[in-house]
Amino acid sequence: MSLLKILKILLITIFIVGLMVLTLGCGAESDEAELSETQIVTVQRGDLTIDITAAGNLALSHTEDLAFDLFYQEGTVEEVMVEEGDIVTAGQVLASLDMEEWEDNLEELRDKLTAAERALTAKEHALVQAERNVIDFKREVTDEEDAVSTAEHQVATKELAVRQAEVDVQTAEYNLSEIDDVKKAQDDIDDAQFALDFARSVISGDFGGGLQLYDYSYWSELKALAVAELAAAQAELQEILDSTSVTVSNDVLLDAKKKQLLIEQKQMAVEDAQLAVEAAIKAVDDAKYDLEDAKLDVEDALHDVEDANLDVKDAQKALLDAQDELEEANSKSPLIVALFDGFITEVNVEGGDEVMTGTVAVQLADPNKFEAEIMVNEMDILQVKEGGDARVQVDAMSGLMLSAKVTHISPTATIQSGVVNYRVKVEVQSLEAVMQEPQAARQDITSSELPDRLKQAIEEGQITQEQAEEMIKQRQQGLQSGQMPKTILEDFKLREGLTVTVSILVDERTDVLLVPNSAITRRGGEAYVQVVSPDGTTQERVIQTGISDWRYTEVTSGLSEGEQVVVPQGTTGTTTTQQGSRRGPTPFLPPH
Repeated sequence: MSLLKILKILLITIFIVGLMVLTLGCGAESDEAELSETQIVTVQRGDLTIDITAAGNLALSHTEDLAFDLFYQEGTVEEVMVEEGDIVTAGQVLASLDMEEWEDNLEELRDKLTAAERALTAKEHALVQAERNVIDFKREVTDEEDAVSTAEHQVATKELAVRQAEVDVQTAEYNLSEIDDVKKAQDDIDDAQFALDFARSVISGDFGGGLQLYDYSYWSELKALAVAELAAAQAELQEILDSTSVTVSNDVLLDAKKKQLLIEQKQMAVEDAQLAVEAAIKAVDDAKYDLEDAKLDVEDALHDVEDANLDVKDAQKALLDAQDELEEANSKSPLIVALFDGFITEVNVEGGDEVMTGTVAVQLADPNKFEAEIMVNEMDILQVKEGGDARVQVDAMSGLMLSAKVTHISPTATIQSGVVNYRVKVEVQSLEAVMQEPQAARQDITSSELPDRLKQAIEEGQITQEQAEEMIKQRQQGLQSGQMPKTILEDFKLREGLTVTVSILVDERTDVLLVPNSAITRRGGEAYVQVVSPDGTTQERVIQTGISDWRYTEVTSGLSEGEQVVVPQGTTGTTTTQQGSRRGPTPFLPPH
C-alpha cells in the first residue's frame, strides 16, 4: 500500500475519532486536539462566477457581399478598382459598370414613362367621348320615346278619322234612303196631279178639242179620285219631311246615281282613313324599333364607358409601373462603394465581364468585428442564453481577455460517437479596452501604484493581484530595454482563424459570503458546516447555500462574515477568500 493511501486512511481515522470525542462531550483539550488536525477558514465576502468554457477559432463576424444592382437584364463591368487584401474606407468606389450602357437603359425607361403618360391621356379622352356618346344616345332614346308617343297619338287620330268616315258613310246612306222616300212621295204627288189635270182637261173639254170620250160622271169620279190621291201624296210627303232633317230642294232631288256616287266617295274616304291608321300603326312600330335601337345604343355606349374606364385604369397602372421602374432605376447606382471601413476579402469580377443583377463583385469585411463558434454539451446547453455575457481569450495573446455576447444557439444537435453537443456563437463586442495609446500605458506602468484599469480588472476577477504585479514587472522591463511585450508590439491585432478559449458566463455573485466546498457536508437535503466558537469548540450548523463552482459555495444564510469554519485536513482553503474561482484561463485586460 502506498504512503499516500496510508496517510489518507490515517487522516480519516483521526477525523472520525475527533467527531466521536466531540459527540461524547469531551472537554476543551479534546477539541483543541481535533482542530489541530483540520484547517480553519474565516468566512469572508467575495465574488463567485460560474461559466462554461470551450475552445474555438476566431472568424470575421461582419462581412458584406457587395453585388451589382442592375435595373436591366445584363450589364458590362467597366472597371474594378480594388484587389483582394486592399484596405478601403467607407464610401470608396470599388467597382463600376459601363456608364454609357447604364444611361441608354435609363433613357429607355424615360421613354417608356412618356409613352405611358401619352397612352393614359388618350384613354382618358376616349373615356370622355364614350361618356358623351352615352349622353347623346340617351337623348336619342328620349327623342324616340317622343316619336313613339307622337305616332301613337297619330294612330288614335287616324282611328278617329276612320270612325268619322264610317259615320259619314252611314249618314250618306241614311240620307240617300230618306231622299228616295221623298222622291217616291213627290212622284206620287206628280202622278196624282197629272191625273187630276187630265181629268179636269177632259171634263172641261179641253182634251181632244172638246171631244167627249167618256161619260162625264166617270171623269168626275176620276177627278175626285185624283184630288184625293194628290192630297194623300202631299200628306205623306209632309209627314216624311216632318220626320227627317233632309231639306227638300231641287239639289236634294238629284239623280240617285249622283247620290250613290257620293256614298261611294264616303266609303273610299273610310278606306283611306283605314289605310292611314295602318300607316300610323306602322309608324308606331317603326318608332318603337327606333326606340329599341336607341336603347341598345345606350347600352353599347355604357359598355364602351366601362371598357374605357378599364382602359384608363390599365393605363394608370402602366404609368405607375413605369414611374416605379424609373424611380427604382434612379435609386440604383452603377457603382459599388464600401459600406464601412474594412478590407477586401474576395474579388469575383474584372473589367469587361458580363454580369447580372445580384452578381457579387467583391466581399468586404470589418477587421474589428469577430466571432467564435464553440461546442457546448447537452448538460450545459440549457444554461446558455442568447444575449448572455461571455469572455474570449486568444491563445496567441496570453493574458488577453475580451468581452463577448452570445449571438446564436443552434436549435439542432451535433452528435459524434454518442456525444451530444450544440453549436454556440459568441461575438466579440469591442477592442477599445485593449487598443489604447502606448504612451498612456507607459505612464501607468511607471507609476508606483497599480493603474486603475488593472485595479478594476482585479476587482472584476479578470486578473489576480499576483498576475497584475507580474505584468507590471514585465512592462517595466520592456520599457527599460526599449521594447514592449510581444502582444503590445502587435497592438492586439486579431486575425481570422486564431485559436481562442470562450468562457460563457452562466451565473455570478458579487460581494457574497463564500466558504470552501470541502467545508460543507450534506445530509437529508440539508447543508452543514462546523463553526468554530470563540472558546475553541466546534458546533455543527445548518446553512442555506446559493451557487457554487468547483471550489467555493455561496452562503445565503446561517453564517456571518468573520466567523470561522472547519475544513478537513487535506482540502484546499484560504483564510482570505476574496474571489471565487472559475473554470477556464486566468483573464487579463491591460491597463489604459
